[in-house]
Amino acid sequence: MSQPLKSELKTSVIENELLPRFQQEGTALYRLLQEAAFLARCSDNKTAALIRPRDYAIKYPYMQINRANFVSWLIFDLDHDNAMIWQDKGLPAPNLIVQNRQNGHAHLYYAIVPVCTSERARSKPIHYMKAIYSAFARELKADLEYHSGPVAKTPGHQWWRTSELHPHIYELSELADCVELASASPWAKSPNLDAVSHSRNCMLFEKLRYYAYSIVSRQKAEGSFLSFTRLLEAFAHNKNAFRSLGFPADLSVSDLRATVKSVARWTWDKYSGSSRCHRGVMALDQSLPLAEKQALAAERTHSTRKQKTEGQIRAACRLLQEQGKALLHEAIAQAAKLSRQTVAKYKHVLEEVKKPLAVLALRQANGVPGGVKYAAHQVSAPLGEVVDFGGEQVLRGPDDGFTLLPLPEI
Repeated sequence: MSQPLKSELKTSVIENELLPRFQQEGTALYRLLQEAAFLARCSDNKTAALIRPRDYAIKYPYMQINRANFVSWLIFDLDHDNAMIWQDKGLPAPNLIVQNRQNGHAHLYYAIVPVCTSERARSKPIHYMKAIYSAFARELKADLEYHSGPVAKTPGHQWWRTSELHPHIYELSELADCVELASASPWAKSPNLDAVSHSRNCMLFEKLRYYAYSIVSRQKAEGSFLSFTRLLEAFAHNKNAFRSLGFPADLSVSDLRATVKSVARWTWDKYSGSSRCHRGVMALDQSLPLAEKQALAAERTHSTRKQKTEGQIRAACRLLQEQGKALLHEAIAQAAKLSRQTVAKYKHVLEEVKKPLAVLALRQANGVPGGVKYAAHQVSAPLGEVVDFGGEQVLRGPDDGFTLLPLPEI
């Protein structure tokens, strides 16, 4: 090991009781390590200027969490001390809470099914994810400009108080069911900084006004003009880093105050935004309690998944029938790419698949012509006889005395 790296580890490695959980499968910390870039940015400050293997990067207080062009974690930056605000708002629990021991500010980590954000990625999943992030950030009163990093407080580091709640990986639809998504993503329109790149004041103005648009409605409902102005002031000070962009100096405090005052007063008095919002495919009443909305959404999700599974089983049965194979659970499971246990739970689907043949046979036995729907592309088997089996009438095939088909109701 080189001498510079040895010296870095002496100053940055902090003994950590959660460190073994990074190697324990099935934990949120294990997933965090596995999903991180192999060579991750890290350091003991927010610049994260060092690049180290991820096994070393987790020993620094700040680390790159998501890989380039790949989002596996939605991370929310709370600039207030209520790390349990998700519970107050009725939102799902984050996987990890990483909190500053001094001021109580925290990062909330939500594990999601990874979303590719590269140039070749599909745009709709990206917009969907960003809309969900924006809706959650508004509810959590988090920094709307944070966008999950890429650098965040490293979970498990002793600088922070880390709480690992669960290892569940959220589908985006699960999170979307808990919030109201804007009809258009806040990222759909953004400040055109190229047109004002010559002026520090204009660049700050453009950034500040878009931020003001995104929070003014919430502040009118829950805060005041004073709290709204303070948020704009904090945002302006955080964005006042023009020296790093090649300008000779940052803006003065008086310039910041003047810009904040102008944007705050106009936005508060005149900006109304859009009242349209996306209430989801269920179009639930906005007045319903969140718990009831979540219950209805969960019921719909379960019903949708059940219908999808039923469709897979029906398609597999049709394929096996066309191939002249028996409708055995193992064969159906293999054709439908499901487990045998899942197929066994859907006996009613198997009965429905067999029903057309049984109906046709019974109607022909009674002298009723068969329907075109069931007879156009199949040859019916020789008719059997109706017998009593255990107190129930069934149709017995003539070629197999042991094969009993249920007699359908017609």
